[in-house]
Amino acid sequence: MKYSMQTFSPGKFIRQLGISHVELMIAIALVSVVSVTALPGVGRMMERSKVMDTRQQLLTDLNYARNTAVNNYRRIVVCPSNNQQTCNGAANWRKGWIIFQDFDANDQRSRGEPVLRVSQLADGISLTSGQRDHFRFYPDGTAPESSGNLLICITDKPHLGHRLVISKTGRMRTEDYHCR
Repeated sequence: MKYSMQTFSPGKFIRQLGISHVELMIAIALVSVVSVTALPGVGRMMERSKVMDTRQQLLTDLNYARNTAVNNYRRIVVCPSNNQQTCNGAANWRKGWIIFQDFDANDQRSRGEPVLRVSQLADGISLTSGQRDHFRFYPDGTAPESSGNLLICITDKPHLGHRLVISKTGRMRTEDYHCR
């Protein structure tokens, strides 16, 4: 800071406070350098947060489906859906998924089968399941024909993601996964 003393009358001084243009430019330069250095880290942190939120939502929905199968003694299916009403019949999870009671045991939602829950995938997140186009939970909580993996990644970026593993017993676990 620059201090200057100016005399306006004999014996009286007035102190002026302020900063020079040079000091202002140095401060702006420092703020710019810090911002440029920190922004990529903030972006990665936000991407990581989206992956974690999707993992938690998916884990919650799959546990809900399993618990509903056990509590209602019904066959429950989780499948990808483009319109939040029917399964899309492919392993394409980009638009989200539905959970429904499968009364006729055909792994597709038919008329009269209630949709129990609908979820959508966040922008910028990819969810893949290999060739698996649905996950099915039986009334005893198992998923013998539906064991598999769901990979949660940032779209088009090699990044640390998550793998959600569903076992034949219907139990689920998550682990870190390096997306390519």
